[in-house]
Amino acid sequence: MNRAARIALPLYLLVIYSTLGVIRQVSNALRDANLLRVTVACMFAAAVVALVVLLWRLGRLGHARTWVTLGLAGVAYAAALWPMESPEEKVHFIEYGVVAALAFFAAPERLQGFERHAAAAVFTLAAGWVDEGIQALLPSRYYDLRDVAFNGAAGVFALFVVAGCRWSPTRTHADRHVK
Repeated sequence: MNRAARIALPLYLLVIYSTLGVIRQVSNALRDANLLRVTVACMFAAAVVALVVLLWRLGRLGHARTWVTLGLAGVAYAAALWPMESPEEKVHFIEYGVVAALAFFAAPERLQGFERHAAAAVFTLAAGWVDEGIQALLPSRYYDLRDVAFNGAAGVFALFVVAGCRWSPTRTHADRHVK
């Protein structure tokens, strides 16, 4: 998983950063067609399905801790997302949740436990800050410190899910291959 994450992480960030100049036009077109909220809801549904499929493939759905983690994460995500009026701001929680998970799995093997989670969280915050820095340079976009906070929060939420779903009293076959 480390090698795949180390390849996927920079590619994923490249896609995020390279689309910053055009994504506003896409979101405006979706908003004008009254499809933006539906599109964002579908993105969250797809993320949940992908997570459940991944956990099923890793043999994690049989662990009570996984279900408790998913339940608590659902409450946390709902509490953070419900008051947000802008659908675009909600997308940060998918976008940078993926960054955090990839950063966690791409982290050096010597980092374990809290250090690994902290490194992934700091990396995610920095990547989100770079995102906003690039937006500050684009004429159609602007720098928003709140978005940096959303990116960091998205990373912490995702790392909570990673931690809760990876832990078990006995290590599974999948755990031996994913550090």
